[in-house]
Amino acid sequence: MSAPRTPTKSAGSKSSESKNPRESSSQSGTPPTGSAQRRSAAGSQLGSPVVRSGAASAVSPSGARDKLSSATNKQNAASPVPAPKSATERVEVAENAHFLPPGIHTIFISSATQQAMQLCVDEDLTQENNSKMIDKEILLNDIQTNGQGSNFYEFQQQIQSYPENEIAIIYDYDYYYSQNFLICFDSKLKKLIENPPVTLPIQESDEVEQYVPPVSKKWISLGSEVEIENERLVLNRPLKRYKIKVPDRIATTVSPSEKFKDLDPDIERKKNFVRIEQYEDKQFELKKMELDLAIQAAPDYRENSAQTIWRYPKNQWTQYEARTFTEEDKIKCMGDPVLMNMITNAKDLFSEALQQNIIHDPFYLDWKELGGNLDGLGGPGDSHLKEYQSFSSIKQSRDKIVTCVQWHPTLRGIIAVSLAAGQGFDERTDNLSRINTSPSLILIWSFVDPIQPKLYLEAPDDIQCFQFSPTDPHVIAGGCINGQVVMWDIKEYEERIKNPRGDHRDKDLFIPGFEDETFFQTPHIRYCAVSSIENGHSEPITDLQWIPDHYQITAQGLPTENLAMNCSQIMTCAFDNQVLFWETRVPRAGVKPLSKKEREINHPMGVPLTFKHLDLIWKPYLRVTMQSPETGMVDFAPRKFSMREIQGDRDTLNQEEKDLFEKKKDPSLGQFVNPLDDPNKSLSQAKAKVLQSIDTFFYIGTEDGQLVYQDWMPQKDQDSTKFSTPKAAWSIAVVDGPVVALKRSPFFKDVILVAGGWLFQIWKEKIHSGALLHAAPVKEKITDAEWSPTRPGVFYISKQNGSVDIWDIIDRTHAPSLSQSISSSAVTFLNIKVISSKQQLLAAGDSNGTLHILEVPWALRQPVNQELALVTNYLERETERRGFVKHRWDLREEEKREKERLASMKAGIAPSHIPTQEEIDIRMKNEFNEFLQFEFGVLREMGLRDENEAPVISSTAT
Repeated sequence: MSAPRTPTKSAGSKSSESKNPRESSSQSGTPPTGSAQRRSAAGSQLGSPVVRSGAASAVSPSGARDKLSSATNKQNAASPVPAPKSATERVEVAENAHFLPPGIHTIFISSATQQAMQLCVDEDLTQENNSKMIDKEILLNDIQTNGQGSNFYEFQQQIQSYPENEIAIIYDYDYYYSQNFLICFDSKLKKLIENPPVTLPIQESDEVEQYVPPVSKKWISLGSEVEIENERLVLNRPLKRYKIKVPDRIATTVSPSEKFKDLDPDIERKKNFVRIEQYEDKQFELKKMELDLAIQAAPDYRENSAQTIWRYPKNQWTQYEARTFTEEDKIKCMGDPVLMNMITNAKDLFSEALQQNIIHDPFYLDWKELGGNLDGLGGPGDSHLKEYQSFSSIKQSRDKIVTCVQWHPTLRGIIAVSLAAGQGFDERTDNLSRINTSPSLILIWSFVDPIQPKLYLEAPDDIQCFQFSPTDPHVIAGGCINGQVVMWDIKEYEERIKNPRGDHRDKDLFIPGFEDETFFQTPHIRYCAVSSIENGHSEPITDLQWIPDHYQITAQGLPTENLAMNCSQIMTCAFDNQVLFWETRVPRAGVKPLSKKEREINHPMGVPLTFKHLDLIWKPYLRVTMQSPETGMVDFAPRKFSMREIQGDRDTLNQEEKDLFEKKKDPSLGQFVNPLDDPNKSLSQAKAKVLQSIDTFFYIGTEDGQLVYQDWMPQKDQDSTKFSTPKAAWSIAVVDGPVVALKRSPFFKDVILVAGGWLFQIWKEKIHSGALLHAAPVKEKITDAEWSPTRPGVFYISKQNGSVDIWDIIDRTHAPSLSQSISSSAVTFLNIKVISSKQQLLAAGDSNGTLHILEVPWALRQPVNQELALVTNYLERETERRGFVKHRWDLREEEKREKERLASMKAGIAPSHIPTQEEIDIRMKNEFNEFLQFEFGVLREMGLRDENEAPVISSTAT
């Protein structure tokens, strides 16, 4: 047995523990071999006490040391104190602790604790058998008895959370890791300590590998030796030899009588010590020789090709250079008598125009000065938005922008934010090959804990838009930048969202010593289902909405009654010229329920099986392709859309019941029946009827700033007899940039706010002659817009400079009533929520990934007296004005055609009589009958008609 040694005392150990039981048995002898030699021996076993611990058949470091220096080990019978280590060796020992695997820590166990737990060195534990399993309860009792004086006090938390009953203690014989023991909190390493690997002997083969010398090959000349010979340096004359002798400096300067002596450099340093530093000798210049070198390079040719799809036309521009006159042309033009005569005659007119310009400013803008600084309703007294709270994650919001903000439909103080990388198309294209370490998440925040989010919703790519289900708030649908639709189910985490955390937690929620550590960590929730890439959008999804619960849309585009009264259909749009409809319910055939074991296999991460039937196979059941009303080509890139029906509106169902009552009173009117009903449907589906009062037309805002009026119901083509999306009913360019907001007023279903670029307008549905309100362009680009939920005439406009404009059309329509800066970066999204009758909050996300919560003041949330009637009258007046403008346009067009006709009559080109529509119909019928007679004659000459057969002639009024 090797000699025991006393461990080096640490600075934090007690004085009573300085004595080690191994010191009592100290004997005279030389100290053991140094730590450097022991580390070299331990290095053969990878320097880990876990590997060196219990392998009886493996060669231990002590066995290797005994074989190398057995005589020395016999002399070193017992050394009470280890050999003193140098500073370098102490640093090396301290650094060895950093190479321990995770789960193993160094610990110093005193002699008293060793005797109490039967861990005495050289008795219970030796160099060969250096590990022992200790019951966890023994360690906890020792901590409870001794408190901070226990050697295991610093590992109290790890001992309590250790899943097994026994903990491994390893004896560090060589003090390789600066302490005398190691403690293991890793169950896998514990098993390795109990059952160490066995090193099998290397089997030597009797076969001797024979050396086969290489065979030289015949050299084949390819012409390179000629080039080498031409570049080789050839001497044309014999080399000249020179011998240069430098006189000895010592012999010439030092006389033989002088003697040298040794001097201390620290004494008279300035006198006897001369330091010569290097410097550049300007008298010596090294000239570079000219070398004759040759380099040959062959260009690399590759054939590449690219194919792109021209989706829709875009505005282009051309730059050209102005054409100027030559000197001869200038002299000729200036001397033209016609020009001189014109200037002479127009001299008085020029003078009068200059005088008018001096008197009146031609650049004066009447629009900007309209209304002056009049203070309207509400006034600026208490109209400023107040900062209520802000949310920002240091880790997740870095270099991200807020793309969408949604309030929880039922829980107060819960808000969700989606973040995306603030990169353009070119930057995303450049970073496609790089590994993106930052995940795509939706953060769910609570007002109770503004520091840490409640939940993280993981997504396959950056989320551009998402929305809670109005009827099932635990279901969330989102649209990704890669064109996929994602579904989440957070039903299992609703209690976590409701319960507070941190200092506000319930004191009786946990028992002391048995706290749930995961409760204070934000869980990452994986998505339940994702749509198929092949059958979905091919461009980023820009808008997503749930279809209201009071109706549903069939595969033929018919709006039918939703008897279940829950939202189960989704509507999305993207830049790929399509608007898609998605169904989330289980198919009619149903899905076979899975057993508990099958659910664990299919979803090992605990993902709910709510949308298992949709995952990776989900595809839309209805496609609407955008086509131009003029050309019929795919010309639009949808960005936002707006339906007439909204969630919670039951006017349509009430109207249907009223119409049904009227039909029952008059049986001759009949009743519509859903053409999709069949005997195989259930009773609830068979009773669903088509809702005739729901309009299938909806508005779409495009990337090019156009407003499109489109019907989602497919129509049958007369030529191909196939159902396809009809052309757009109407389209017009309304803003000078991409449409960023298309919002309907909560008080008027047919009033739409359109914003994009530097403009915003208010339109009324089916009034396509022009906008009801067309504001002047703003100085900063518009990023979003939102109506006030309580005041009919108030809406908010966010801009790129971080400010929000508040407009009140009752106060003024030419300028905002209030403009307030809320962020140093661009505001990207707005969403307003009515908390109570006395509180209203505005959520604004910016391009720095921060969510600002602003409290709306009383003047902006409380409607003024008869505000709804005032706004209604204003909209009616503007509607009548648009009708009058359209009537004047038609009248001017008719006058223009009449002038052209009269001018043609005077010139003798047009006839004096203009036929009426009835006369035109009679003439066209006569021409058609003449064509039928001609056709019948040709067929009779060809033998395809009987001579006695009379031609078919339509009746006309001659």
